[in-house]
Amino acid sequence: MRKSFFFLILVCIVMILIAGCTSTSSNAVVSTTPATTPVQQPATTITTAPMTVTPAAVVSSPPKNTTTIATTAAPTTDPILHRWIRQYVDPSTGNMFGYEFKFYPDGTADYRTGYTTEISGNIAIKTLTSEASGTWSPQANMTYMVKILPVGTAGGAPVIRIYTLVPAHENSEYPGVVIPSHIESSYELNELTPGEVLSADVMYFPEQAKID
Repeated sequence: MRKSFFFLILVCIVMILIAGCTSTSSNAVVSTTPATTPVQQPATTITTAPMTVTPAAVVSSPPKNTTTIATTAAPTTDPILHRWIRQYVDPSTGNMFGYEFKFYPDGTADYRTGYTTEISGNIAIKTLTSEASGTWSPQANMTYMVKILPVGTAGGAPVIRIYTLVPAHENSEYPGVVIPSHIESSYELNELTPGEVLSADVMYFPEQAKID
């Protein structure tokens, strides 16, 4: 009976010791990992560059040209609008003879032939032998179409020529000698002898008269 009592006491002591060791062991387990307090990361501020909005290209029509462009009006005068006369020696009489053209702004022209006279450098027809009228029209490069159709008792052949107006200029072969303004056509040029030296005393072409 007494042995049983001691046995129970021994069992109780063993149980108490086991329980104490177990408790000690469980209490002795210490986490060496430090408690990590989650660190809140600062909110990342995303800075975005301000959006640059490129305005749409404005297509505008160019301003109307308000500048008045000067236009060259047709000349009211033409260098041919004068009286042009040529005189030469009539081989049958030995007297001075000639013909002349007078051009007008309306495109008409007079043609006269006859014996000439000269007063103060102005040559004019003194004794008329024929007279007719016609037209003139400007061509290119200072050339003019002249059409004279004689009528009446004076008769005569038609005069149809293309004249070139040659302004006054210095003779390249004789410096200082000025060739006066004149008009020339194939009619006058055909009268020249090939290689002929032109004389300053001979009127080969109709020249501009001093008095119209």
